[in-house]
Amino acid sequence: MNPFFSFLQKLNSRTVAMNGVDFLEKMDIARSYDTLALFRSGPAASSAEIACGAYGARFQLAEDLSPLFPYINAVADHARFYERSVYVNFVFEKRLCAFYSKEGAFAPIGDMAEALGFLPKLFDYIADIARRSPDIVPSHKKFKPSSALDIYRLLPGSNCRICGYTTCIAFAAALSRQNTSVVNCPHLTRPMEEKATFPVYDRHGNVVETVSFEIDSNTLQQKINLHEARIQDLQSRLASFEKNRIANIDAANSALPEPLTKREIEVLRLIAHGATNKEISADLQISQHTVKSHVIHIFSKIGVNDRAQASAWGAIHGLFDVGLIERRR
Repeated sequence: MNPFFSFLQKLNSRTVAMNGVDFLEKMDIARSYDTLALFRSGPAASSAEIACGAYGARFQLAEDLSPLFPYINAVADHARFYERSVYVNFVFEKRLCAFYSKEGAFAPIGDMAEALGFLPKLFDYIADIARRSPDIVPSHKKFKPSSALDIYRLLPGSNCRICGYTTCIAFAAALSRQNTSVVNCPHLTRPMEEKATFPVYDRHGNVVETVSFEIDSNTLQQKINLHEARIQDLQSRLASFEKNRIANIDAANSALPEPLTKREIEVLRLIAHGATNKEISADLQISQHTVKSHVIHIFSKIGVNDRAQASAWGAIHGLFDVGLIERRR
């Protein structure tokens, strides 16, 4: 059963009554929430279009809304999911809304009538998220703000503007609000530790919690750097070998009355690897008759009588890696 089913039943009973201009006549406000009160100091409006000197509204919920927080965090505009104390806030219709487990608030509001008009819309929005929860990937990412001053201490103070902000302090302020990313500053040093977060599922496949582990990013980065260095070294050696091999092929062909074709060189390489005509046929996807014809032409061009002599000729002229041939044999 959907974990929000009972919540939806109760929430829908409220929102149906509140849809329409006459919702006050169809609904007992006292039974929908315990209190609805205005207060002077509340969440700041995130839109400059609404004056921030107005009231905020606070109300109590009859049901625990916290199981829905990861889903709100996933889909609501500008959502932030806080770990201590656990609550989520987001922007809905140019108002900043916040929910604790059994309490909600929103701002700015001009008066009680405006609060009563906005509340059913907010309930409808939350109910819609609850209905769609089976199709929503929940986000358990927690917002842990750092002060702009602490972040600024990590920055070079050069105001280079590479991050997209005119000053380092402006970038620090934006980063503290999670409006930008650390990757936008090329001067930040690598962190000492990072965190990996893994989901924990219930038997129905729903994420019920997360488990986090600290990662020693310096040690991990050292291993990555070593691995990348080995790859770059191998790529460099292969490029050098290929360059030398091409030069050796040109030099060997220049001494022959008739140069070896690219296909004949491929066949000669496979001969040196110990492949039979049947194996060469399968490798190059050509018929065994064609392979036999290539072998005859190779022997004739380089002046040898058997496969061993042909392999030795190719190795002497640097057409392939002798060590690789020995290992494959």
